[in-house]
Amino acid sequence: MDREWITTSELLAYLKAHPDDEKECRLYLGHRLGSTHYWQWNSQEQTFMHTRDWPPSSIRESEIIDRYGDCKWKIEQ
Repeated sequence: MDREWITTSELLAYLKAHPDDEKECRLYLGHRLGSTHYWQWNSQEQTFMHTRDWPPSSIRESEIIDRYGDCKWKIEQ
């Protein structure tokens, strides 16, 4: 990934295209601030795994859209 800012929907599509591969992502908070999150699409359980601190928890796509719908992300690794 080119380290560009992408939408939440684009992030979810990227994770599904790279299943079972944890990605470190930066959530844009404004004013050059960001928050580090770790995301993974668990292909076996068909759910997203998310953490800002361990252990990761399972989260449904609809919850992600509700919580982070208009946010911008940068995939760091």
